[in-house]
Amino acid sequence: MHDSIDTKTGTIAGLIAKAPRGTTQRGRILIGTRATGAEIAISYIVVHGSEPGPTLWINGQVHGTEVCAIVAGIEFCRGLDPTGLAGTIVFTASGNPLALESRTWATQQDFGQNMDTSFPGRAEGFITERMAHRLFNEILAVRPALLLSMHAQGTDFASKVYGVYKLPPNCTVEARQLYPFLRAFEPFAVCLMRVDPGAGEHPGNHAGALDYQAMAHGIPAFMVEFGVAQRSTTDEVQRGVACYRGVCAELGMLPATKRAAWATSSHLVTARGHCNTDVGGMWQSPLQPGAFVKAGDPIGTIIDFTGETLSTVTMPMDVLVIAIRQDPVVHCGDSVAYLARQWTELDMSGIE
Repeated sequence: MHDSIDTKTGTIAGLIAKAPRGTTQRGRILIGTRATGAEIAISYIVVHGSEPGPTLWINGQVHGTEVCAIVAGIEFCRGLDPTGLAGTIVFTASGNPLALESRTWATQQDFGQNMDTSFPGRAEGFITERMAHRLFNEILAVRPALLLSMHAQGTDFASKVYGVYKLPPNCTVEARQLYPFLRAFEPFAVCLMRVDPGAGEHPGNHAGALDYQAMAHGIPAFMVEFGVAQRSTTDEVQRGVACYRGVCAELGMLPATKRAAWATSSHLVTARGHCNTDVGGMWQSPLQPGAFVKAGDPIGTIIDFTGETLSTVTMPMDVLVIAIRQDPVVHCGDSVAYLARQWTELDMSGIE
């Protein structure tokens, strides 16, 4: 093992304990090295307010292509005056710097491992597990009042901003505790994701997600699908900064702003999943994210390269479109839409 690699956790917790109030600290936690000796490290910004208060931890990315929340987080921290902040902001730009550098969703060095099914990780495991282990144990050492795990929609799809939370068995955090902070993102939908075997939403071990593991340890946490992968626009970044400030206002870390009157309603989604095509061809759909589609009505069509219609895609129940595919080229088994299948209206106006 390289002598300069610090395998002890608590780097950020120690920094918070020792840093002068009203200051901003920046650094990198070394995880390991590449063959060339180049470092594999998790970068952090710690904005330590002049007044005591809660700690908000924002993790900008676990998937390498999902970049908008990183840029928004950097700009958010750059714009903060620590002398006007109560509490502490911890921003880790990327939990998976290897995937970020390779511009891939998952880590290529260990068989395409999905970091967000790898928590709490292993100190002596594959590199994805090592990165997950270090990041998660740094979070546990701090025990923030809230953890935001930021994501983005895949480049093949269009979607609106939506939130996702998971409830582990015997979780001490209640869903209603998360809603005031989710509201700051003005989500089209708030999804309760089931991770039990056979739930059918996504393949993989989603009990290994960062937010799930945090909740299992009593740390309030949720995901936000914000922006589109491989892209960061000025408008999206500005909205992200405003959303982060809104979360801080809810925590009492910053004064409330004019955006305190966020959207008062959303959709609480309790069942969702991908709509997978049975045939390959060219996908076409006139629908936009947020559309309501009645049972049996077309979601889109698939045609072949001679213009013949191969399939008209429908669902046997009413659905809400969370995300709709934009890339027309599809193969058998590809997802053409991401759909809410069960939902209720969620009134956020009275949440305290």
